[in-house]
Formats: sequence, C-alpha cells, structure tokens
Amino acid sequence: MLLGIFSDSHLGFGSDDRFEEAFARFKESIRIFKERNADYLLHAGDLFDSAVPEQEVWKKTFECFNENNSKYSTLQKCQLSGSSEVCVKGIPIIAIHGTHEFRGKDFTNAIAILEEANCLVHLHAGSIGLEKNGEKVFIHGMGGVPEKHAKDALEKYSPKPIQNSTNLLLLHQSFKEFLPFDDDEMIATLSLSDLPDGFDLIVDGHLHWKDEQVIGEKKFLLAGSSIFTQMKHLESQREKGVFLFDTKSKKLEFIPFKNQRKLFYAKFDFKNALPEEVVATVNAKINECLSSATFETKPLVRLKICGTLAKGFTQSDVSIVLPNNAIFSVSKNLSVDSFEKKIESLKAAHLEKKSVTDFGIDLLEKNVDEAGLKEFDTRRLFDLLSIGENEKAESVLINAQKVV
Repeated sequence: MLLGIFSDSHLGFGSDDRFEEAFARFKESIRIFKERNADYLLHAGDLFDSAVPEQEVWKKTFECFNENNSKYSTLQKCQLSGSSEVCVKGIPIIAIHGTHEFRGKDFTNAIAILEEANCLVHLHAGSIGLEKNGEKVFIHGMGGVPEKHAKDALEKYSPKPIQNSTNLLLLHQSFKEFLPFDDDEMIATLSLSDLPDGFDLIVDGHLHWKDEQVIGEKKFLLAGSSIFTQMKHLESQREKGVFLFDTKSKKLEFIPFKNQRKLFYAKFDFKNALPEEVVATVNAKINECLSSATFETKPLVRLKICGTLAKGFTQSDVSIVLPNNAIFSVSKNLSVDSFEKKIESLKAAHLEKKSVTDFGIDLLEKNVDEAGLKEFDTRRLFDLLSIGENEKAESVLINAQKVV
C-alpha cells in the first residue's frame, strides 16, 4: 500500500501571491499523489491557517478538493466518542486537526466540516483500518492540542498498535528534541520518550521544517509545512514537499515541490553598537542574499536583530529601509543602557510576538492555575467569553470548581 503524507498547508495564510501560494501547493500535492498512484493520503494538521476560515478561503478550499474529486469510498473510524462510517471522494484523505484549527468542544472544527462535505475523514483520538489485497494498515491519530496539555492528552489517548498490521500514528505537537536552539518562541511538553512503542512510523505536523529520525525502534517524521509561515532558521535550509510511504518496504520517499520559494534567515547579535553600525551590517547582509541569484517568486528574508546599543541610543534610533524585491520579516530586540528601559523593551518585544488571542488565553490560564483548577479547558472558556456566552462560561467554571 502506498500512502501520501503532507502537513501544514495553512490555507488562507497571507495576502496577494502568498495567499494564492498555499492553495497552489495543496493542488500540487494532490497532483503528485495522483501521478504516483497513492492509495490513501494522510494530513498531519493545520490544513487551515485560521480556526474560523473566511468565506473566500472556504471557496478556494473546495476548489482544491475538486482536484481530488472522483469515486467515493467508505471508511470506518473508531474514536473515543464511538465508531462511525465516513463517505469520502477521490483518494481518501485522513486528516487530524492542527493547533490552528483547535477549538473548544462547544464549537465546530473546520476539519469536521470538510468531513461532512465528504472531502476527508477527520480523525481525533482514534484509528482507521485500511485494507488492500489482504494487507492491513491502521492509521491512528490525535489532533493538535495546546502544548501545555499535550503530554496529558497523549497519555489519555494511549494509542496501541494493532498486531499483525502496519501501524502509523499522526500527531500535531512540538517535541523538545526538535526545537531549535536559536528560537526562544516555541515550547514543548512532549519528548520522544513519551511516544508509544510499536508503530512503524510516527508522523508529526506543527514544526515546519522536514526531518527524519530513527531513535531506537521509533521512526519519526516531521512532514514540514507546504509553505513558509513561521520563517524559522531550519526552514531556510530544507526543501518543501510531500512524502510517500510504502507500507511493505517501510521506505519513505521525499518529493520536492517545483519552483521552491527561497527563504533567507539571518540573526545578528550586536554589542554596544552605534545605530549606523547596525544599519550598515544589516543592509550588507540583505544585499548579499538578494544579489546571489535570480528568483522566480519573491524571496523571503527573515532578520532577527538582537544585542545592545551604545550608551544614549534606543531601539527607535535604528531605522532600516527595506527594498521591495523581497518579502521581509524583521524583529528587533536591542537593549538600551538603563536597566529599567531594558526591562520595558523586553516586555514589549515579548508582547509583540503574541496575538491578542494568545495574550488573552495566557492571562486566563494564569487565573485558572491560581484557582487550582486541574486539566481545565481554558481555550473553551476563552472562546465562550469572546462570543458573549457569559452564562455558559459561568456554568463551565462552576462545574469545574465542583470537581475540585
């Protein structure tokens, strides 16, 4: 049996050509799988970039699934909530939701909507059995959950491989062993040692660079994203594409996308630098990157500017004019000479990294922890409050306090 594997399509991300790029990559993935005669397709989460996609995103998403519109088949899925049959068109796609699509149990998940439209099978905390010419393959999967609860959620799910069959496990979480040292924005509660034994392949989404590791008897695959959204250092060093997994030979094959968009990543660490020194160094690096080749699509340039400035200068004194022949992402975290200003600068930089939603959830989680509520669904409470369901939110809190 031949399985196609991809992840983190982030449909709806960006604007203009970057908005179109995500859908084009999804269609290209489907075409590759069709050309290679894949029997089933596995998507490891974050199909969408938003938990509540806009109308325009839904329209273009259904156009993408029309690329996979042929015969219908029926799959049986078994989850903690029970068993059900799902009818799906084209090459059957089995997908877990990612952290971008995660919503509380009071709200409909975007991946579940695609299941209702017969576009895919939404798998969460369960398994699906596949069969071809007498060969049995089981796909197990757990959708993305907030990193704080990931370890507990995996222990509760506790997937077990089916004997005398090929078993794959789909996840969408961060793992401590795969977090880059130069990135202080990402967290993880899971380690590879927390993963269950006995699976022929464990596929993880969420982290956007591809990687294959064999650790002991565990074969672990980071499928990587279809497009650049996070602009991490490791992404700049590795191609984007899809994977094929042969269930008999247990071999993985990587197929890169055509016309790869280029990502340049540069990190600077200054010490007591003058503003003009910072600007000159950064501009020299930009020129070095953009003059190295001719690009079919606008390249991406990620600049992280850190360190300290000379006495008497502040971060606002560093003004960098960016050319329009690339798409830039720039973060500045330059300290000033007084301690008080340093603290304020670090606080501001930290807040800039968070969306209003993330900041609100973090604040709510602190209050929940102080109240002594264990294994409490903070995201559910936040979502209820955000749409004005105050009475229901109050009921959720009262019931949680009764449990404690």
